[in-house]
Amino acid sequence: MRRNSLNTERFFDAIVIGGGPAGSTCAYKMAAEGHSVLLLEKSKFPRFHIGESMVPYLSKLLEMMNVYDRVKESAFVKKTGVEFLTGTTGELRRQSFTNLADGQYEDTNNLNRARFDKVLLEHAEDTGAEVLQEADVKKLILDGERVAGVEYQYQGQRYIAKASYVVDASGRAGLVSKHFNLRKMNNRLQNVAVFQHYKDVVKENNPGIEGDVLFGSHKDGWVWGIPVESDAMSVGTVMPLSLLKQSSPEKIFQEHCDRSPRIKSAIKGATAVFDKPKVELDFCYYSEQFSGPGYFIAGDAACFVDPVFSGGVFLSMVCGLKAAEAIHDIHEGANEQEVHKHFGNLCKTGYDSYFRVVYAYYYEFERDMNSMGLNLPGGFRFVLQTFAGDFWADQDQPVMSYLRSKEEWSTFEQPFDLVYDCPIYPDNHYKAADLPNLAPPEGFDSITVDSQAETKDLAIL
Repeated sequence: MRRNSLNTERFFDAIVIGGGPAGSTCAYKMAAEGHSVLLLEKSKFPRFHIGESMVPYLSKLLEMMNVYDRVKESAFVKKTGVEFLTGTTGELRRQSFTNLADGQYEDTNNLNRARFDKVLLEHAEDTGAEVLQEADVKKLILDGERVAGVEYQYQGQRYIAKASYVVDASGRAGLVSKHFNLRKMNNRLQNVAVFQHYKDVVKENNPGIEGDVLFGSHKDGWVWGIPVESDAMSVGTVMPLSLLKQSSPEKIFQEHCDRSPRIKSAIKGATAVFDKPKVELDFCYYSEQFSGPGYFIAGDAACFVDPVFSGGVFLSMVCGLKAAEAIHDIHEGANEQEVHKHFGNLCKTGYDSYFRVVYAYYYEFERDMNSMGLNLPGGFRFVLQTFAGDFWADQDQPVMSYLRSKEEWSTFEQPFDLVYDCPIYPDNHYKAADLPNLAPPEGFDSITVDSQAETKDLAIL
């Protein structure tokens, strides 16, 4: 972007703070609808970001954004399933996305986030959004109680930009949510991740199916192994913060990796990328409201949920997309109060549902993903559909109906109306009425295997 294209003060239909998945999605949609939009990103892309495994519903969302082919051309690792090893029992199962409902994408990707986020940012810019990288938002501009713009620093100078709406997609920085004191910590989930990336990964050392996320649980936490490139893998160990305080990150990382022999095998002979494992605080939080006078909040700026089910990027992008649609509807004459209400209900439904799935994993099933697939109401297909991204499930969808019945798992203090209309697959999904005809696949009976075994002939979850 040429510096001389900037004036001291300009006006836009929307200003988006942050160029991650939520911000780029919002800016893309605003531009696609013909609106003027300025996106301000503090960093220079590509930049490292953890969170590399995606859910299958993201593939349809990328298609809806007209960026699916571009992502496909970028040669990200194709992901067709996930394997789950329950360390306490030795049970190993594979969840194949071929078991999703007809008409749904049966694959997604593991992503080098630096490359993926850059693709989305460039897509927003190519669609017509004005994108400034290394532009640091210093403060919000208010008109009474309404957010009316931002003051930002770019190339050593200060600028003012005003807009009908400001979208806070600034991630954990949460500029708007913190300004209005909207963020609340979720004290039910206080885990920490210690992770490392590996290069020069030897394909033959991976005991699983190519592209699968290797997931292992044990009595103290869980471990991920995500192929982020054909020859690179992200490995992370997740545990309560109290446990990490009893040892060093290096020691506990090695110890927990050793508890997942399949992941240990996959990185055999590979080279660590970082000098030592990195620590990422996994403390969860939420905002009681997602929008207000002159602003919308999307992605991690609003909520952050434990990453165990890989739904964070997907939820961020859905909320970014819906924020853009909300602003467009207001510009088209829709009732502003009703638009804000629906946006909040949709976002809260998605995040509340996702939190409930996470609570079930940690508290009801004691980190046994295989037991969740076998024992949650409705059977494995409804569990898979939920894992895949159906956080706005029908009112009688067995899994979410059961999880929503847990009043003690409610996320938000303020009441809201559940939204049962999935924004990704409103029609193509399993319904409760299908249940009598959804027999398990042949060979689904529970089996216990040596944790070093191959997964190719295992039962499918």
